[in-house]
Amino acid sequence: MSNYLDLIFVGPQQAVPIIVALVLWLGLAGLGAFVTNRERLTEANVIFGWAVISGVFTVVGVFVRAPFLYLAIAFAVLAVIGIFHSIRSGQHLFIPGAWRVLVLALPLLWIAGAMDPSQWDEFSHWLPAAQYLLAINGFPNNQLPYLGAYMIPGYPFGWPMLSYLSSLIAGQFLNNISGTLNVLLLLTFSTFALRTALRVAGRELSVQINWGFAALIVLFATIFNPTFIQKIVLTAYSDVSTSVVTGFSLLLGYYFIESLAGRIKLPPAAAALQLALALSLLVNVRQSNLVLFVIIAFAVTVLALRDQEINFGAYLRYLPLAVIPAIIIYLAWRYHIVVGLGKVSNAELTLRAIDSWYFKDIPAIIAQMGVVAFKKIGFFAPMLIACGFAIRGLVRFETKFDRISVLVAVLFLGYTSFLLMMYVGYFGRTSALSVISFWRYSTHNGMVAVTFISAGLIYLFRHRLSRDQLPAWLKSVGILLVVILPFGLVHKLRFDLEPPKPHFTAVAKDIVAIVDEKSQIFILDPFGTGESGLITRYHLGRVKTGWMSAFTQPSPARIKKQIEGTKDNDYILVHSLMEKGGQFFNNGQHFPLSEKNSYLLRRVGKDWKITRSWEKPANHRN
Repeated sequence: MSNYLDLIFVGPQQAVPIIVALVLWLGLAGLGAFVTNRERLTEANVIFGWAVISGVFTVVGVFVRAPFLYLAIAFAVLAVIGIFHSIRSGQHLFIPGAWRVLVLALPLLWIAGAMDPSQWDEFSHWLPAAQYLLAINGFPNNQLPYLGAYMIPGYPFGWPMLSYLSSLIAGQFLNNISGTLNVLLLLTFSTFALRTALRVAGRELSVQINWGFAALIVLFATIFNPTFIQKIVLTAYSDVSTSVVTGFSLLLGYYFIESLAGRIKLPPAAAALQLALALSLLVNVRQSNLVLFVIIAFAVTVLALRDQEINFGAYLRYLPLAVIPAIIIYLAWRYHIVVGLGKVSNAELTLRAIDSWYFKDIPAIIAQMGVVAFKKIGFFAPMLIACGFAIRGLVRFETKFDRISVLVAVLFLGYTSFLLMMYVGYFGRTSALSVISFWRYSTHNGMVAVTFISAGLIYLFRHRLSRDQLPAWLKSVGILLVVILPFGLVHKLRFDLEPPKPHFTAVAKDIVAIVDEKSQIFILDPFGTGESGLITRYHLGRVKTGWMSAFTQPSPARIKKQIEGTKDNDYILVHSLMEKGGQFFNNGQHFPLSEKNSYLLRRVGKDWKITRSWEKPANHRN
């Protein structure tokens, strides 16, 4: 029982990410209200505010190089003005009753606040990127491409900006804020998707979110979300933010078409501006999101061409307003990569020359993609069903659900085709044939799937719904599920405690105070995956920290050579050895190393001394 409670209650500090994230959410909503007019989709206020910050930080950071701290202060002032203006004018920053969603999601948010970073890409890019922004108040450049741990300096910074702003609010770097932000993003989009689904079904919306609908929002953000993967959601990865902004862009594109057809009160110019904000944010979250931008623009154009109630000339007049801001942001960042990072090797990931693409392997790659799709049928089945409804929708094009289905299908097919191209033209052959990370990349359409599932279910049962009311028993069950399940599944949610990562983290934090800046350190872990080296490099904040793992072709000869090449007063952190004891050190004389411990060794002249040792967990011993 004690161990179980330890998973849930770590200490009062786990409330900090929740409080900071809510303050940030309020500020983003206030800023979103400030930059849009009264005719806006309130559910997307946070996205609008984030988009403005992302765009202005990028343009100013690239061309003016003004300190980001000044920009952050200016935006904070504008956010406060937006909040007060909304209150005075009787406008909403959030849908009334949204607080009920937060109350029901509090168990999940509480657990997210207790977690520590633990995943590979967190340490190799996303956390160092956010740390860089906080330390330098600007983007990486030719003179200082890295600071501390290694990262990919050419990646867009739209997502790390939220961690940066959160850390400014907290007054310190919060390395576990991202999981909390991801949960809030999912809740924000789920609210938008479900309210849109009710509109698609022709149901009248309640003024406030009641407890039953709040429970439904949390359910569609988690249990009914086929891409809710805890090792992605509760991390600093940008996959969730990409998925959420993609979903918002898709639905804002839908509302843009509805406004042009005169089926909603939203003016076309306001709808185009709101779509522009979402698309400009989308291209600034991940390098490859330009593809999603192009596919969404194409999908919206398909609707405009097919919709007989739209003047296509009017659509073409408003289209530049919707897409040009995203193009400007994208080109600004491309300029920075070419000019500001032109001297840095491997600043971003690129495709191979086309003559080295694996065209002959396309059938095998598609077959393996099919295998993965079958295993993840909870996501791919709804998307394939959407494709079927889209074909019918293009033919008859009568209902709002037809239009939603077309948008979903075009985006799903387009992005899946792009992933196929990446396996053919970017990944190594082994990775391509195994379609490495195909499921993870497919989650970028996760909120698109939530859009279709929610719209499809509510449209199917539209005649049995009155407003957004649910049967009393269903409300009770939903509320019970969203409150109890996070605690019941806490062992799965707390994947950050999976051994041996906590041991590597504890050791790395300890040696920060031991290894001085003048000394080098090498991590020796020939039976490990490389996580020990990655985690140590991150906490030490040293780009060139080297390590040996099972995937770097270790051998006794290489280990011996590495040890012999170490200089005086340098260190070797030993997490595993290929040979028993310490025979590689001091010729094995009076130097017993046990597989039950990790060791920090320091070279003193020709000899080695044990500086400190740490006992390994019982389930992490060779």
